[in-house]
Amino acid sequence: MARRTKNEDVIPQIAQLFGLLFLAALISPAVRAAIYGMGAVVVGLLVIALVGLVVYRLVTGAKRESQLRASAVVQAARPDATSTDHFLVITKPALQTMPTPLVPSVPGAISIDTTPTTRPVVNLEEQLYAIDWFQFEKVVAVMFRDQGYAVTRRGGANPDGGIDIIIEKPGERAGVQCKHWQKWKVGVRHVREFFAALTDAGLQKGVLVTLCGFSREARGYAAGHAIEVVDEPKLLAMLETVGARFNPEILSLLDDRRKMCPKCGAEMVLRTATKGRGAGQQFWGCSNYSKFPRCPFTMPL
Repeated sequence: MARRTKNEDVIPQIAQLFGLLFLAALISPAVRAAIYGMGAVVVGLLVIALVGLVVYRLVTGAKRESQLRASAVVQAARPDATSTDHFLVITKPALQTMPTPLVPSVPGAISIDTTPTTRPVVNLEEQLYAIDWFQFEKVVAVMFRDQGYAVTRRGGANPDGGIDIIIEKPGERAGVQCKHWQKWKVGVRHVREFFAALTDAGLQKGVLVTLCGFSREARGYAAGHAIEVVDEPKLLAMLETVGARFNPEILSLLDDRRKMCPKCGAEMVLRTATKGRGAGQQFWGCSNYSKFPRCPFTMPL
């Protein structure tokens, strides 16, 4: 409740006093005669007091009515009607959601499936066996590049001296040989040949990558000559560390089913023998067989 001021207490008392004098003048001739003797000033004051009293009553009544209405609004907004606090609680209106419009079926309209789809899981093992040596060598190169190495490819169909890739980091330089063998293990003879190639290139370290693994003698020789051997399980683990399943470049190479000629690098095509013992059988032949310079390389299907 608002605190009443001193003026609000005095004004109605003065107005009431003048009101009593006015009533007394109407009733008592003696009071009326005294007032007449005081002159028109007293009469004017009486009239002003009476008017002020009426106006005061009207104003205070309206003010009290507005206060009561405000108090009722605050009381209704409180979560607990018995609470003694004076904070106004404002509730936020709930958001309205628009109903999903019903789209009528239109003959000939194209239906779009908005169901979220997920990419099928890539089987790295199967993909590595399905690609050719050319893509395999590129996959290994991208893998080392994503590990932070500077990569230089020396292989392909050109003579590489036994080193397909050179990888470099500050203070580290190594040669990499890739053997996309699917039926034979790498023997000690091939590791010796790789070590000789590293020595000729002035490289102190090597990495030999294959799918079918290594013989016991090959692993022993590699361990004594700073050659890291990478078989299928280790290669798969290395590919996982660089996120090969989500790398568009690696996925594109794994989806590439072309066979490339190891002699000239051209694409191999499937042909059928027309004469000799293998007449009627299919084989892989270089697409440059009938071109210049001619490449007669072939391989069994």
